[in-house]
Amino acid sequence: MKAMISRLRRLENAGAPAERERAAVETILAARRRRLGASYESPSFPPESFAGCRTVADRILRARQLRCHD
Repeated sequence: MKAMISRLRRLENAGAPAERERAAVETILAARRRRLGASYESPSFPPESFAGCRTVADRILRARQLRCHD
């Protein structure tokens, strides 16, 4: 997990072109659909739940915390 967050932070700071970012997102979502099934819906949280998050890694950690407390 630590390596994944570190990698995400490096990618955010690298300033990759939008096409590469979108391709990475599509790959991740496709893997999630294969693993969890096509009918899986991600949990949704109110926008204020992520106040103070500056990076994708911060948002991932906050979402994990919110899921654990429900």
